[in-house]
Amino acid sequence: MDGQDEEAVVICRVWEPEVDGDLEAQLQSLLRRCFSGYPVRSYFKVPPHFRYVATSRGSVVAQMGVELRMFRVGDEVVRVFGVVDLCVDEGRRSQGLASRLLRGLIQVADGKRVDFVVLFAHDDRLYVRNGWVHVGNRCTWVKIDSHRTLGLATNESLADVMMVKAVGSRQWPDGDIDLLGHVF
Repeated sequence: MDGQDEEAVVICRVWEPEVDGDLEAQLQSLLRRCFSGYPVRSYFKVPPHFRYVATSRGSVVAQMGVELRMFRVGDEVVRVFGVVDLCVDEGRRSQGLASRLLRGLIQVADGKRVDFVVLFAHDDRLYVRNGWVHVGNRCTWVKIDSHRTLGLATNESLADVMMVKAVGSRQWPDGDIDLLGHVF
């Protein structure tokens, strides 16, 4: 470690409409450093409902967007928080910061009528360590790219990237999933 401890990082929950110009510029810079090919804005498809923003000495060092969504799974409707673009600046990785962000979200979701926290990840190591599991249900979702709706993807598996974590005791339902919107 570089001498900076966990206490030097402040994590705040920010409602998306409250993101001002300076914070937006810092978020955009972090996202573009962490994800190759990220668009020149602070969100990928649509802005999240809120974010967890971690700062150190006034600079953004990590962020996690969160969407509140409803999914239909088989004959059931589930209320989910969707994790969007969780990332940590390279110099702050492997210090438990991403896990802190995830734990904070689970704490907020608990008791708030949220059934599951859902995410899509190509590298699942962090999420498996934090209790997420892959689900193999076939999915339907709205395809969005560059502020355009391209159509509907139907009956496709996202088993290699879709992960869920129950917030309470409810079990993930069987059946096809309708994301009732885009993949986040």
